[in-house]
Amino acid sequence: MNRPLRALLIAAAGTMALPGIAPAQDKSAVQIIAPTDKTITPSGTWSMGARAGDFVFIGGMRGTDRATGKMVEGDEARVRRMFDNMLAAAEAAGATRHDAVRLTVFVTDVAKYRPVVNKVQKDIWGDGPYPPRTVLQVPALDQGDIAEIDGTFYAPVKK
Repeated sequence: MNRPLRALLIAAAGTMALPGIAPAQDKSAVQIIAPTDKTITPSGTWSMGARAGDFVFIGGMRGTDRATGKMVEGDEARVRRMFDNMLAAAEAAGATRHDAVRLTVFVTDVAKYRPVVNKVQKDIWGDGPYPPRTVLQVPALDQGDIAEIDGTFYAPVKK
C-alpha cells in the first residue's frame, strides 16, 4: 500500500469512536481505554489499558473493589477480583476472556498463591483452552497486595 493511502487510513481509523475508548488527543494510533461503571478508575498516573490496532493491552490489575477502591478481603476473593478487573477493562475495549493472548501474574509467594490463581482461572475459563500465562514471584506489590495481573488480548476492531 502506498504511504499517502496508508496514512489516510490510519488517520481515519484514529477518528472512529469505539465504546469504552477515550478519543485520541493527538494523531496516535494508540487509544486509551476509558473507565466505565464496570471497571476500576486508575488512582494515579496510569491508564487501565490501551488499544493499538487489533490488540488490547491491560495494565496491572489487583483485587480492588470497584466501588470502594479498597482491596477485597480473602485470598481467593482478591485473586478472583483481580481477574474480574482485568476482564472488565478488556471488555470495555471489545475483548473477552476468549481473546486473551497472554497473561502475566505477579504474586508475593508463588508456592502459596499459584494454586489460588490456577483455581480461579479454571473457574473463569472452564476446561480451557487457557491463554499462555506466566506467574512470577515478586518481593512486594503496591499496598501490600498479594497478586497483580496484566493481559494482552487480540480483538479486531469491528467495522
